[in-house]
Amino acid sequence: MSRHSETSPPPAASREPIERLSSSPEVGFPGDWYELNSADHFWFEWRIRAALRQWRDCGVPLDRPLRVIDVGGGRGVVREQVEAESAWTVDLVELNRAALEAAAPGRGRRLYYDVLDEAPELVGTYDAAILFDVIEHLEDPLPLLEAVRRHLHADGFLLVNVPALQGLFSAFDVASGHFRRYDRRSLRAELAEGRWQLVDQRFWGFCLVPLLATRKMLLRAPTAETIHRGFGPPSRLVQGGLRALMKAETAVLGRPPVGASLLMVARRVGDR
Repeated sequence: MSRHSETSPPPAASREPIERLSSSPEVGFPGDWYELNSADHFWFEWRIRAALRQWRDCGVPLDRPLRVIDVGGGRGVVREQVEAESAWTVDLVELNRAALEAAAPGRGRRLYYDVLDEAPELVGTYDAAILFDVIEHLEDPLPLLEAVRRHLHADGFLLVNVPALQGLFSAFDVASGHFRRYDRRSLRAELAEGRWQLVDQRFWGFCLVPLLATRKMLLRAPTAETIHRGFGPPSRLVQGGLRALMKAETAVLGRPPVGASLLMVARRVGDR
């Protein structure tokens, strides 16, 4: 797994250019979140470990040169991790220019692009779409899911991660711009109006649930410090302990009964 931090991007000359395909206004996002994004943050490590296990279990072909779109991919942590662990070429799609500029280089393109615009040269061209921690930021995710679907080949994969368990909704979620947290039923409901075939859902971060419950108790109301306090890397000792929990959980619990987050694999069905 890649261990490059995105806080120190490589020189601009070594990176692919940003391609502007949409005239949509830039989407603002809490700056603290992007500052904390790094492939070596224990949470990002945990998420990709759980995702890779799910994808392998579901027959998502990591060894084939799939063309993949990472929608709302921020500074490209997911792209960096996925390209390091697969033969995929991942196009990073984002409407935050600063995030795109900070993204590490990859095999795919960096696109300032609103998928709702449905650029003809991109519609129907991708083998898979990644929506990691995106749809909880939308009051109505259906238009986005429909647009993403139209970017996929027939039988293309939809790969989703969302925060789980509405009972854990806290000031951190409010500060992060979340409308909700999910369970299996509510995440399935997001697919109900679209033409998707559900392949698999599973929780991850079982051992993180008590920490999120504690975070909810401690962070009573959103402030300027909420994101950093709720997600900032802990001390080296604590982070080491959390990594040990991560390795144990991902090795033993392929399907935790509950978890801090929920992963889903679905496939596109029906006509475009």
